[in-house]
Amino acid sequence: MKGFQPIGVPFSQAAVVTLLYEEYEALRLADYSGLKQEEAAALMNISRPTFTRIYSSCLKKLAMAFTEGRSIVIEGGDVEFDKQWYRCHKCTTVFHHPDAEHKECINCHSEDIEHINQSIRDWKEEQGSVKPVDVVEYCTCPACDYEILHQPGVPCFSHTCPQCKTPLIRKRV
Repeated sequence: MKGFQPIGVPFSQAAVVTLLYEEYEALRLADYSGLKQEEAAALMNISRPTFTRIYSSCLKKLAMAFTEGRSIVIEGGDVEFDKQWYRCHKCTTVFHHPDAEHKECINCHSEDIEHINQSIRDWKEEQGSVKPVDVVEYCTCPACDYEILHQPGVPCFSHTCPQCKTPLIRKRV
């Protein structure tokens, strides 16, 4: 699994929220496995305050994805594995193997596998060559596309379109 997509929104049209592997792991340990933050932090080999920041970031991103109908992509992050991990694209099995050049899934024997460790290294290299883009936000009319620059702290719905009187909604560019 590398992410999720909202129903009814084509992936090519959906804005994307990137959930880092460590954010996914924090969510898995705290909410799926039911561990206390101290226990989860110890398993991740980080401090409890760092765990809290990672977990909070994850929750904020998930809330944004659900509220705004965004796709979620899970990738990258500041992660190091102690073993060689693989993901089978055919049966979705995640497994580890001591051989860094393992060629097939241990479950279905498909050769369509991803070396997760390498994917993370590739992602980190890519991030080093890409500069972050500033996000510009507008309040826009869903009926007639009228828009104004969003003012932080002022909800878009508090403005109405001067042309058709429809409440405005937020748009990020």
